Amino acid sequence: MVKKKQSTRDVLEQINYPIKYKKFSKAFKKIKKADRRFFIKLLKVFCTEINNHEYVHYASYSALNLNQQGVILLLDDRAILVHSKEKTKLVHFNQIKYKEIDTIDFDRVNSDNKDELYGSLFLRVKRKNLGTKNFTVRNLKRDDLPEITEFIRMKMPIHKI
Repeated sequence: MVKKKQSTRDVLEQINYPIKYKKFSKAFKKIKKADRRFFIKLLKVFCTEINNHEYVHYASYSALNLNQQGVILLLDDRAILVHSKEKTKLVHFNQIKYKEIDTIDFDRVNSDNKDELYGSLFLRVKRKNLGTKNFTVRNLKRDDLPEITEFIRMKMPIHKI
């Protein structure tokens, strides 16, 4: 009997975190073929930036805007955002160190509506000599948003007032 392949989101949700990157990179074998090509395209971009012994504390399928899907990875010292359109070769790669994050917040979309499964994560990142840059990462699991925010806040340096 042939096992049914799953979507990228389902595979990333079933992984027990934290997990070493070497084992995480083999997760694409469980993804259905149409999604696998896209996931491998994203994987090739960040495989040179991550060592095999580094731990991935959280990974999720996400979207930066309406037509760019991708993956967000939370590592020990940084977050990685890799997004692209499905059928193009252009890939957007952002590596955000936790010490550069100025503010972080999340929105569970409509908290009155219990049918909503996804929310958004808002990051404001300080850039050297350029001011700040805002990231809005959409389509993250609504239940995971407080945990993601708390994890990043723990890793952020404490600001003295």
